[in-house]
Amino acid sequence: MRNTKTIFTIPILSYFFAILLILPANFLSATPKIDLATEMSGVAIWNQVLVLEDPTQSISETTIVSGEKDGEFKQLSSPNLGFSQSVFWVKLDISNPNSQTVRWNLLFDFPLIDEIQILGDPVPKNAIRKLGDSSPFAERNVEYRNPVFPFETLPNAKAVYYLKIKSESTIPLALELWTEREFNEKINKEQMIFGIFYGILFVMIAYNFFIYIFTYEKSYLLYLFFISSIFFFHLVNNGFAFQYIWPNWVFWANYSLPFFICLSCITGIIFTHNYLSLKKHLPKVSKLMWVWVGILVLFSFVTFFLHYRVAMVTSILLTVPTALLLVYSGTYTFLANVRTARYYLISWLFFLLGVLLYSLKSLGFLSDNHITRWTIQIGTALQTILLSLGLADRINFLTRSLRENLRDLSHAKIKIEESEKRFREIFQGSDEVILMMNEDFEIINANRSLSKHLGYRLDDLRNKKITEILYTGRDQKSDYNVMYVNDKLTDLKMTGSAINFRTELSQKYVKEPKEMVCRIQYIDFEETREVLMTLSPEFEDTIIQLIDSEKIELSMNNYLRNAELVSQKITSQLAKYLTNIEQTEVRSSVREIIINAVEHGNLNISFDEKSKALMEGNYLEFLQKRQEDPRYRHKKVKIEYSFSSEYVAYRITDEGRGFDHKKHMEKSLDAMNEAHVQHGRGILMTKSVFDRIEYNEKGNQVSLIKFLNRD
Repeated sequence: MRNTKTIFTIPILSYFFAILLILPANFLSATPKIDLATEMSGVAIWNQVLVLEDPTQSISETTIVSGEKDGEFKQLSSPNLGFSQSVFWVKLDISNPNSQTVRWNLLFDFPLIDEIQILGDPVPKNAIRKLGDSSPFAERNVEYRNPVFPFETLPNAKAVYYLKIKSESTIPLALELWTEREFNEKINKEQMIFGIFYGILFVMIAYNFFIYIFTYEKSYLLYLFFISSIFFFHLVNNGFAFQYIWPNWVFWANYSLPFFICLSCITGIIFTHNYLSLKKHLPKVSKLMWVWVGILVLFSFVTFFLHYRVAMVTSILLTVPTALLLVYSGTYTFLANVRTARYYLISWLFFLLGVLLYSLKSLGFLSDNHITRWTIQIGTALQTILLSLGLADRINFLTRSLRENLRDLSHAKIKIEESEKRFREIFQGSDEVILMMNEDFEIINANRSLSKHLGYRLDDLRNKKITEILYTGRDQKSDYNVMYVNDKLTDLKMTGSAINFRTELSQKYVKEPKEMVCRIQYIDFEETREVLMTLSPEFEDTIIQLIDSEKIELSMNNYLRNAELVSQKITSQLAKYLTNIEQTEVRSSVREIIINAVEHGNLNISFDEKSKALMEGNYLEFLQKRQEDPRYRHKKVKIEYSFSSEYVAYRITDEGRGFDHKKHMEKSLDAMNEAHVQHGRGILMTKSVFDRIEYNEKGNQVSLIKFLNRD
C-alpha cells in the first residue's frame, strides 16, 4: 500500500509542478477580465486594466480602437502614474456574467484631471464621452465633482472600452465601478462627510471672526485668513469649487490650486509669526520668514504665467521649507516655555503630517488610496479642533492679561494726567510766545506770554492769520515786513523744514514795533498737521554798539539759505543808526540782490524759467538740478561789505553772464503788482531803499550805498 501510494503521488506532484510552471506564462499573457455584478460599491479596477503609455502623443484613436496596439498594453504595479506629459491609454475588458442587465457607472475618482475620454461601444447615446476640468462643468454626464461615465450592459454581454487620459496634474488611476443605487448612496454619504468637514472649517471661520470683533486680537484675524485659504484650497482640491463656485472659469479652475497652496503657506507663516511672537523670541527666523513670504507672494502671482505642471510641482515643493519653518518655530518656542506654543505645536504637527503625506502622494512617492487621499482633510480637522482649544486657552489668558492691563492703564492714566499738567505748566509758563496755527497759518492757540510781550489775549487773535499782527509802519505804506514774513511762510510750505528769522510785530496798546526772533516748524499729529511758532524777544548785542567801522569780504556757494544768514550778518550793525523798519528794509534788499546773483547770475536761471517753475510748483526741484549741474555748481558769489558812521556799502559780484540792468531799473513796483508778477521785485525794492545803486557794464556786479546820520 505504501509503494502504491508513493507511485500514485509522484505523478500528481509532477503534474502539479507542471501546472505551476505553465500558469505564470499564461497569466502574464492573458487579458484581465472585469466581471460586473448586480451590486458594486466602489470596486477598484486599476489592477484589472491594461495601460499603454504614449509619450509622443502620436497614437490615433482609430489605431487604439482597432486593437492594433493591444499587444503593447501592460498591467500596472502602482495606480499612480505621477506627473507626465504622455497620453495614457487604458483598456477595460468588461463582461456581464449575470442573467440581467446591469446599469453601472465608471468613476474616475480624482477631480483635477484635465481630460478623460471613453472610446468603444456600447455607450448610452446621450452620454458625453470626453470629461475633465478643461471643459465647463456643465458638460458632464452627472452633476458630480468627479468624472463619471454611465453604462448599461446586457446579460451575458461583453465589451471592450478604451480610456484616453491626459492631464497636466498628477494622474492617479483611480477607476471604480458603481451600480446606480450604490453610487447614489455614495454621493449622499459624501455630502454628509464633507458637510461635517466644511462645517467645522466654516464654524471656525465665523468663530474667529466674532472673537476678533470682540477682542481686536490680531492673532484671530490672521488665523481667520489662514483657515479661509485652507477652506478654499480644499474646495478646489475636492472639486467643489469647480462644481459650485466657478463652473465656467476653466483657466482659474486649473490654476487656483497652486495659488491657494501658496496662499495657505503665506497666511500660515504670518499667523505663526504673530501667534508665537517670533519677532521677540526668534528675531533671525522672523526676518527669514518675511523673506520667504515675499518669495511665496511673488510666486503666487507668477504661477499664472507658468506651465501648469511647473506651477503645481513648484507650489508643492514650496510647502516643504514652509513646513520646516513652522515646525522649527513651534518646537523652539515650546522648548522656551512660550505658553501659546503648546497647542500650536501639537495641532500643526497633525496638519503638516497630512500635508507631507499628501505631497508625497501627489509627487508619486506614495500610492493613492483612501488614506493618502484624505490626509489633508484629516490633518486639517484635527488641527482645527486642537487649535480651537489653544485659542480658548488664549482667551482665558487674554482675559487675565486684560485685567492686569486695566490696572496698569489706571496707573498710566494717572501718570499721563500728571504729564499733561506739567506740559500745560511749561507751555503757559514759558517766557517765549508760543503760537499754534493751522496749515493756513491761522492762530488756534497761544500761551500767556502773548499778553506779556504783545498785549493780546488769545481771543483777540483766534482764527486770525499771523501776518495780521505784523508791524507795517505808521503810514501803512511799507509792506516789506509782510512780504518778508510771507516769503518765510512760503519757504516752510515748500521745504517742510524749520525756519528761523527776525521780524517786527505790532503791540496792542503800544503803537511801536517789537522785534522778535521767530522760529516756525510743522508739528504732525495722527490726523492733523499744525504749525508751531515761537517768538523770543530780540536782545541787543552790546558789542555791536562798540563797532565804529567794519569791512568784510565773503564768498558763498549757490545755496539760498546762505543768503539769509549773510544778509543778517552784514546788516546787524545798522541798529545804531537806523530804525527797525529801515534796518529790515536794508536786510531784505541785500538778501534779494544776493538771491538774484545766485539764481540769475551763477545758475543762469532766466526770468521766464523761474516764472514757469513757480507756476508748475516744482521750483525747488528745478533749482536743485541747477545747483548740481557741473556747469554751475562751482561758481561763487562774492560779497564785499564796508560800514562806518557815515555810510554802509555793499558790493555783490557773481560769475554769471550779466543782464540788462537798465531795462529792469526802469520798471515800477505798481506796474508789477498790477501784472500779478510773482517775482522780480528785488531790484525795485533795493532802488527805494539805497541812496546809490551802480551796476558794472556787464551787469554781474552791483554796488549799493546808503548814507547814515543824514540831517
